[in-house]
Amino acid sequence: MSFLSERNSTFQQVKDFHLNSDVDQSFIAQHHTLGSLTNQASPGDHIHDGTTSKRLKLANFEGESVDFAVQGGTTGTQPTFSSAPLFTGSYTKIGNICHFQIAVDMDNITNFGTGEYYVDLPFNVSHPYQFRDGCLHDISTGRNYSISGHVAVGQKRLYLFTTDAQGNRSFDAAFTSTVPVTLSTADNFHIAGTYEIQQ
Repeated sequence: MSFLSERNSTFQQVKDFHLNSDVDQSFIAQHHTLGSLTNQASPGDHIHDGTTSKRLKLANFEGESVDFAVQGGTTGTQPTFSSAPLFTGSYTKIGNICHFQIAVDMDNITNFGTGEYYVDLPFNVSHPYQFRDGCLHDISTGRNYSISGHVAVGQKRLYLFTTDAQGNRSFDAAFTSTVPVTLSTADNFHIAGTYEIQQ
């Protein structure tokens, strides 16, 4: 059939062309039936009527927690350890959104170093962020101190801050080996947050 005659086809002829087009012939076929064969489509929760198609909901996406090797240190003299640092971390990534959690156990620290502490996130951030889902557990006193972190746009280095020894929340002080308290090997801290990954 020529191009001209296709343009002059009746409505019924066009419907017939559509109904009789290729089915499951290749990955670019016009029609795909549902099934497990190479060129079939997977069952989905949608309707092709143009008006009642269901939206994809975040609740229907599966997230997977992935462990990653946490890097950390200080802006001054680096801490020393009797064995590999006891830093652990994991993240869940859905699209360009990442939720992370990082925990630091101090059991094997032999010297706490000097300067402000930092940890590295799993991916660079698309915007500057201040995370406040962190906590230092001072085991000797049973007290907990807030830990926050700030990261600059396009970076993944998270500089850590805290309240002062009196719990003053009017400003963020750099988290060091002596602020908010003098650290000991019994102590530990953790921090978490959610951010957009730089594309």
